[in-house]
Amino acid sequence: MYKKILYLVLAFSPICGLALEIKQDTLDQKPSVYLIGSIHNMHFNQDKNYSVNDLLAQIQQLKPDLICGEITPEAFEKPMEGYFPPEAAFLAEMASEYNYRFEPVDWRLDYATQDIASKRFPASVKEKRSLLLKKVQVEFSESDKPSFYDDIHKEAILNYLDSLYENIIGTDALAEIASGSWSERNRRIIENGLAAAGNARVIVFVFGLDHIPGLKRHLMLAGIKAKIPERLFTPGNNFEVSDAVLERWKRNLENLKLIRDKKAPTTYDNYQKVVESNRIQDLDEAIKVSTK
Repeated sequence: MYKKILYLVLAFSPICGLALEIKQDTLDQKPSVYLIGSIHNMHFNQDKNYSVNDLLAQIQQLKPDLICGEITPEAFEKPMEGYFPPEAAFLAEMASEYNYRFEPVDWRLDYATQDIASKRFPASVKEKRSLLLKKVQVEFSESDKPSFYDDIHKEAILNYLDSLYENIIGTDALAEIASGSWSERNRRIIENGLAAAGNARVIVFVFGLDHIPGLKRHLMLAGIKAKIPERLFTPGNNFEVSDAVLERWKRNLENLKLIRDKKAPTTYDNYQKVVESNRIQDLDEAIKVSTK
């Protein structure tokens, strides 16, 4: 009897060892991470051929477990949510229907600090920035791509933006702070996203186009080689969104108006951010364009 038990233990021990090795290998595997650039309110421009529904179609082709979006955790599902790009709240609202998890991973510098730096933005940096952005505009104007998605993810455009933030803005402390502490913001976005990853095997970061080179760099520093996918959707120019999304946007719009009019309790920082931005007008336009 004991011999039989010993035989079984010896027979299965290599298999158990192999199973443990396989499990460990699985645990050691890094997730597949994708970066997708968004264009905020330009998603509602017909001539861009890159609607929020196109954005969602692109994401769905990647079959993500997790989408990391451009909302700060402290604003998510709260009165300041509307201050952030409308596509972020859209993707959050669609999460349960499309079977992915949405995590708000953005970070923002306080308004007062950024404003002080903006008033002292070096003229030499502004000039260099302007010259480079003109090159970006030329690149866009010469495009014959079927969707703006193709344009904004072109290697030439991403290289220009990388140079803008690394070689022009990033070399001057005041310019960097005036840009919202750009590098630090991107670092925190990746830190927040990876902290929220859990067991996600496919992660998609959806952020404004300008962020893509910086996010890619900080992911590389974390040992992850992110991919920027080719366009996987056919532009549809369908701007209609679900009633649930419209209700969320309308609620966000109303909250921003209450903050602007000082009819809702909030911080002075939040108040300043709302009144010194075009978020109310932009969100109002998104709702009008997307209403059935």
